[in-house]
Amino acid sequence: MSVHLKAFDTYIGKGAKMLSWDVGLNPDLNESKAKTSNITKRLIDRHSDAIELLEGDVDGRLLVKSVNLNKKGTSKQNTVLEEIDFLEWVETDWENSAIMRSLGGSTFLFMVFCENKVGDVFFLGPVLWKLPHEEVEGLKSYWEMVTSILREGVQMWEAYHGSKMITKNNLPGQAAHKMIHIRPKANNKNDVTLLPDGQTITKQGLWLNAKYVSGIVTPLFEARRDEINVLRDMESIDDEIVGATIDSLKRLLQEEAYTPETFVAACREVIPGFGVESINKRLVENVGYRISSPYILARKHLDSRSYIEQVILGVDYFKMEDTPVLSHPYASRMMAKMRDGWRIIEIEPGLFITERALVRAGITTKLLESFRELVFNEMEVGRFYTIERLTELLDYDPLGEYGFDEKVYEGVLRRPGKISHVKVGDTYLFIRGVSRDLPQALMNSLMGVSPHARLTDMCDELSDLHGRPFDRAGFVILVNRTSFYLAPDMDMVFVTKDAYLSYLYKV
Repeated sequence: MSVHLKAFDTYIGKGAKMLSWDVGLNPDLNESKAKTSNITKRLIDRHSDAIELLEGDVDGRLLVKSVNLNKKGTSKQNTVLEEIDFLEWVETDWENSAIMRSLGGSTFLFMVFCENKVGDVFFLGPVLWKLPHEEVEGLKSYWEMVTSILREGVQMWEAYHGSKMITKNNLPGQAAHKMIHIRPKANNKNDVTLLPDGQTITKQGLWLNAKYVSGIVTPLFEARRDEINVLRDMESIDDEIVGATIDSLKRLLQEEAYTPETFVAACREVIPGFGVESINKRLVENVGYRISSPYILARKHLDSRSYIEQVILGVDYFKMEDTPVLSHPYASRMMAKMRDGWRIIEIEPGLFITERALVRAGITTKLLESFRELVFNEMEVGRFYTIERLTELLDYDPLGEYGFDEKVYEGVLRRPGKISHVKVGDTYLFIRGVSRDLPQALMNSLMGVSPHARLTDMCDELSDLHGRPFDRAGFVILVNRTSFYLAPDMDMVFVTKDAYLSYLYKV
């Protein structure tokens, strides 16, 4: 197996900036926390043939993880194994558990990076690691402890962490085991999952302890520590551009923000052949901008986060536009966090009411939460509701005096939490709790125990049940998101494709 890893020998001892150039990344644009992960992904993609051969030789699946060590050789972060599905956890035996899948059934390829004494980051090399079978079996008692807590019901309570109030729980923390632990793996406190006892909890992950990972890669660090401490990483390419060209670029560049790709496209109007590799800190600053991954911003903007917040939250109503800046995954992640934090509420596709308008109207987070809680308490377990039916259930509507239409109410309830939703055509259906597969659950409720049903009849049944029309096209999309088999030429839905074939044969 070591022969396959020789593909990475040529990169050992190279700095992160040099490697960024090597794999096609501009180091000035690759200065985020994910820079070594970005480099690792490019290296793995470049040597996919060697990785494919390695996958054929290792025991189980191959998991590639970048590891970042500090100057003392200690891992800077824990290593995530997988997000935990707690419902699956209690339904699965030890041999098929998440721990066995993540550790017993996997071989790890650690791509190890380390800071030297002046803070430059270098690639130390790859480490192939497989947890011995006896150590995997030693984790069974940990699995049993977690399983017992889940079955008894997770205890949760509020406590201060410094000046901030947080929710704690009695799942085992990092000190409970030298190798693994459970900790949050979520965007924020509102990114939740369902527990077996019906409670919701911030999404959690199974993690390898940083100290344990450090012990695995320590030999590599010890072998190369002296070597990297006398090295310096390369400086970014910084071509001199004459003043007249700078002046032309200043006149041309008028946008508040650019992605690297749109910045390149604009600069090419003045400098033919300009590419992403031509972007550097001095040039960007000379034309009145700054680099703040993943954007290039007008200098008046502090960073990408504050810029996106200004664009979205600086108005009462924000309409999403298909621009390179707003369509970037970074902006999408920020908008998701804003929705989760009640900073924006979607009132129709792509249109949001923002916290500026909410605050002006006196609408607080507490008020929005109280509406959701009232609705939640009125919902029956396992039943789907339209927004009209939900608002009819309430004796008191804390948002009633503000004159909101149904779209705002839907936006409030669609925020992640204890109420889930599924969209059928243009209609949202809500259900109490967090479900793993709502389209499947909805179809199960409509099909009952029947092996097949007419599509038109099911669509009419849904319309009658909820007192509003559901169009056929939206219903077809719903069926195609489930395990049911759709035979559109027959206007029928079957439990499985085999059921469809059996029906044909009998006919």
